[in-house]
Amino acid sequence: MEVESASSSLQVEPLKAVHLTWLQATNQSLLLPRLQSLLVRGWLAQAESLFPGLLVNRQPLALVASEEQNLRSLLLVRPHNRQASCWRLELQTLTPPTRHSQGELTRALFKLALTGGHARSRSWVVRCSASDSVQLGILRELGFQPIRTLKRWHHHSEPTSISQTSWPAGCSWVPITRQSAPSLWALDQASTTSHQRQIVDRHPIDLLDQAGAGSGILLTSSQNPKDGSSPTAIAGLVRQQRSDDAQVFELLREPAWDQRLDAALPALLNQLKERCPLATLVCNSEDSLLATQIDSLGWQSMDDELLLGRSLWRRQTQARRLQATRPLESMLGRLQPQQPPLPTPVLGRR
Repeated sequence: MEVESASSSLQVEPLKAVHLTWLQATNQSLLLPRLQSLLVRGWLAQAESLFPGLLVNRQPLALVASEEQNLRSLLLVRPHNRQASCWRLELQTLTPPTRHSQGELTRALFKLALTGGHARSRSWVVRCSASDSVQLGILRELGFQPIRTLKRWHHHSEPTSISQTSWPAGCSWVPITRQSAPSLWALDQASTTSHQRQIVDRHPIDLLDQAGAGSGILLTSSQNPKDGSSPTAIAGLVRQQRSDDAQVFELLREPAWDQRLDAALPALLNQLKERCPLATLVCNSEDSLLATQIDSLGWQSMDDELLLGRSLWRRQTQARRLQATRPLESMLGRLQPQQPPLPTPVLGRR
């Protein structure tokens, strides 16, 4: 699995041990520990692909683009769900190219990821800044389509002291666990379209991979404890899975605005600033009401981020439909006369 340009100065291939030797004699030696880890994890990813029924796909596969023994770009291909039907592509520039454009490197890396990816992959997703016209053009050329737009914020102010007792009455903040994930799953599904759900192909258990410091669920108990109903989620924070370990959290809420969020949202965001000082907050760009609330709490708006997807599910579905119509067409074909009908005699005037 390797791609070379016509001049053989550009090579795009999976990360190998020989690439690490190139770093020792250059100013890229600081990348050595990380690439060593990615190399080992790439070997584990290959082992996972050999035993799909026994091992859960968790490890990323690293692809690199190089010019004359100089690493230029890195593309990580990692599973986006635990059944490995959808894979996430993450691009990172290591050093600027000298003999090729960055667009040429990006296009070659994405092509290699799509053609030499995991055998079980049926769809791919990639995040991209809405202002990156070069990368967006390449992704559209390769068949990716925008499936969601996320608005981003960051903060500079110091967190104020808000205790846990500031949550509205009847509400509590709980971590994401196997027991609480189903309640958060309802918010996750409400914030996505059916097309996006088909591409990402995720399940409630996949939310466990987005747990950790800063993430959680705002649960509200029933007003009548005697009815035996389970707590429901009105908001939640899930951490995006990223190779650069950036603290990016997506804020989810139920479609109807719950009045308790007026008091809970300031406490929720201040708690996020305390636990993750470098956090970036994202939410659905179409949620104008939530965006207004976040702006009023002192968070500074950033550029939008697009989630793009490419899927083979629709193509397979169309193939099945065509197969299903063949028996009907053959049956109709049997009803057609084998010979042209004889002319009907017409009596002329006498």
